[in-house]
Amino acid sequence: MTGLAEIEGDPFKSEDAKRKLERDIGPLEEEIRSRKVGARKKSNSVWGATSSPSDQSYLFGIRNSYAPPSMGGDDDVEYGDMSLTAPLTEVERRIRDSEHLLRESQALCAESEQIGASTIEVMGRQREQLEKSSGFIQQSLENTEQARLILKEMAYRALKNKIFLYCVIALLLIANGAVLLHLWRRKH
Repeated sequence: MTGLAEIEGDPFKSEDAKRKLERDIGPLEEEIRSRKVGARKKSNSVWGATSSPSDQSYLFGIRNSYAPPSMGGDDDVEYGDMSLTAPLTEVERRIRDSEHLLRESQALCAESEQIGASTIEVMGRQREQLEKSSGFIQQSLENTEQARLILKEMAYRALKNKIFLYCVIALLLIANGAVLLHLWRRKH
């Protein structure tokens, strides 16, 4: 885990990974120590014999603290300077399972971050489209308002022309009536 953060070149991620490793692996290390002590007490009290140093080195190795597996790609799991090729004990198997689950959860976190980043990117593009659409709508509203004003002006001019024509027609009718009246008075 720290190797991945160091490869990225971010010292903050590296320190954070070390803290997480200590936090997550520390309790397992304490469990190993307590089982060492419990195994000694049990072997002393129940069977009356002390556990042999070879049994302890087989079960727990000679290491004082946990060292994470190397990223070398070997099939062996290396702890410190010692390479274990013997079958793993239950505790070591649990540690390996915990590390596997931790890597798996880190991969899921990275995948979630990637999905989140792509979602943000898509939402950004949609936001740009909405802003463009809003601009188009605003332009359409302005064009509609301008067309409404033009139509209103045209209707006003048409009304003025109609009134003018009605006035001209009325004047012509009056003039025709006056001419007819004048002609009728002349004949009578």
